[in-house]
This record gives sequence, C-alpha cells and structure tokens, in this order.
Amino acid sequence: MRRASALALLALLASPALALADDEPRGEVPQAKVLLSAVPGAPVELHAQLAAQLAGESTSVASALTTVQGKLTAADAARTRRARSAARVLHTPPAGDAPDADRLASARRAAAARLLLARDAGERGLLSDELARLRTAAARIATEAAAVAAVVAPTELAWPVKGTVARKYGSFEHEHSKAQLSRRGLDLEVEDHAQVVAPADGIVRYAGPIRGLDAGVIIDAGPYLVVVAKLADPAMPVGTEVHKGDGIGRAARHRVYLEVRVALGAGGLPIDPETVLPHDGAAGKPKRRATR
Repeated sequence: MRRASALALLALLASPALALADDEPRGEVPQAKVLLSAVPGAPVELHAQLAAQLAGESTSVASALTTVQGKLTAADAARTRRARSAARVLHTPPAGDAPDADRLASARRAAAARLLLARDAGERGLLSDELARLRTAAARIATEAAAVAAVVAPTELAWPVKGTVARKYGSFEHEHSKAQLSRRGLDLEVEDHAQVVAPADGIVRYAGPIRGLDAGVIIDAGPYLVVVAKLADPAMPVGTEVHKGDGIGRAARHRVYLEVRVALGAGGLPIDPETVLPHDGAAGKPKRRATR
C-alpha cells in the first residue's frame, strides 16, 4: 500500500465517530458477531466479512443518494416557482411617471428577487456537488466489492506485545450512552510501559500522535496496514524499514491498541486481528492488571 493509504487511514483514525479511546466501558466488552473464522487466512470468511462491510457502506450511500436526490428535486421545483415570480418582478419596471417611493419599492423587490435566485442557485450547487460525491462513493464501493475475492488474509502477523485481549474487535453498545459504537481493533492489557514490537515486516508510514490513542505507528506491510498505538513515544521515524519483532516503542500505560486493515480503498478495510494472529495469544498475561 502507498503512503497516501496510510495518511487516509490516519484521517479515519482521527474521526470523532470512531470509538477507540479510553472513554469506552472498562473491562471486556461482548464481541460483536464477526464473520471471520478462527482459522487464520480462511478466505471465504474473510471475504464474507469484507463484503458485509461494503454492503453496509453501499446501503448507507444508497439511502443518502435517495435523500439528496429528493432534496434536489424539491429545490428545483421551488427554484422554478421563484424564478417565475422573479421574472415578473424584474421585467415589470415602474412607470416612467411613478413617484420616487414606488421606484424605491420596485428596486427593493428586484434586489430581493435577485438575492433569492442567487441563494437558490447556491443551494442547488451544494446539493449537486453532494450528489456527485455520493455517486463517486457508490462507484468506489462497487469497484472494491468486485475486488474482495482477490484479497488474501495476512498470515505472517505476530502479537506486538505480551498481554491479554481486554477489548475485542466489533460493534458494541456503550455502557452509559447506549449508543452503538464500532471498535476496529483490539485493546491489549499489558504490563505498565511494556516493550512493543513490530507485528509484521514493512515500512513505517506514520509515527506520532493519533487522536484518542496517545501515539502510534502505521506500518505498511504491502497487502495490509497495521496500526500499533497507545505508545508513549514511537521509536521508529517515518520511512524506516522494520522487521517483525523489532522494537517500536513502549506502552504509554497499561494498554496497547492493535488494528489490521487489508488493502481495499483509501485507508483499507479493518478485519478482526485475532483471526489472523497466532493462537497462542499475546504470549501470556501481564504480571498485574493496572487500573485506569
């Protein structure tokens, strides 16, 4: 994957709608229904999950397209009515012997008519632009859906740190707000300031702050991207070639975040890291479970 994909992923990670930070409920959250199997690299289940994600996106875009198209149709109808009214105003000037007050009123009506026409044109332009963006998104999703069958699951990943899975991948209900949120990676419970290593060979495309995740690195591993975050200070600068097991920093506290995305679209699509990692777990439990 290219640097642009890593930067697109960084923008996604920074989205306030993405539930990643430590304001999530404490303790383990029930895992959402995930279509990936427990066998690393199983292509059918991986493809089914990716297809389901894209189908969800497609449904959302189709709904938005219907809404925006309806607004545009209504705006065109209203604009036509106002254009007819404006034409009557603009093409009916006051009589030559009309008093000054009538001329002033006529000028005000003409100015108001022009203002309404300009406002309508601006609103229609915004709706047209949004419709174009949605159609582009629909085409992109269709292209990505057609490419799902060629996606190969990562098989060479390693756990980045010794610990246990504290928060799982998938959708969940927030403990307090009851809102449906989505966690696109794993939170690993680790020893305070534990050493963290690269889970795959690749190139560091980003190293620095990530909203809600302290600091982290994005590693371009070719057909997929790996995000390792909640680090105190990433040890690898951008552009560094890393190998699986190389030290990349230390945990900022007692949690490390891990996310894996396959190369579909800008920033990739997330998959459940547990299904493509070794089944011996994150090399055991930490010596103690810190609280925060």
